[in-house]
Amino acid sequence: MSSFINLCLQIPNLGAILFYLIFLIAIPIYIYTTNSTDLLKYYMPFTVMLAITLTESGKPNFFKTLYPMPSRNIGGFLSSNIINLFALIGILIQSIGISLYYNNLQVGIFVGAVAFALTFPIARTVLPFFIREGDLALRENTAFRYPGNWHKYFIGFAFIIALLGLEYVLINGLGPLFVA
Repeated sequence: MSSFINLCLQIPNLGAILFYLIFLIAIPIYIYTTNSTDLLKYYMPFTVMLAITLTESGKPNFFKTLYPMPSRNIGGFLSSNIINLFALIGILIQSIGISLYYNNLQVGIFVGAVAFALTFPIARTVLPFFIREGDLALRENTAFRYPGNWHKYFIGFAFIIALLGLEYVLINGLGPLFVA
């Protein structure tokens, strides 16, 4: 395991390359080939939250150029915007599909607005905040020392689940109110 970490530190963009190969190429191809396109439109916005969690939790050594905020070099700028474009395509597919399914433009706009708000402004500001504050609270209030940054990854993934749950509740709880 330590040799893999050393390899990642020697090749600076290896974490971002692996993220692209696994989460932006392999998993979407698998989802598409298994005819689970409904899952794909929800998976695509999730990649932004995942990239934010990996970047924030991996600081200072891992995933530096995956989704930096703010971008300090061209690699980080391109990487974050490719992930943003991937997520926006998913949000558009989701919004258009729901508006066509219900034959109601307002439902599609509502779903798109909720997905966009939770994916970009909320996840980009709140998710790193909770990871940093959770890390600080665990370091100050517990005597146990966590190996590496595993506690940060856990906090990030737990908050991603909370955000996806909130999105589900908002869309399924308030979305049908627009259908009359």
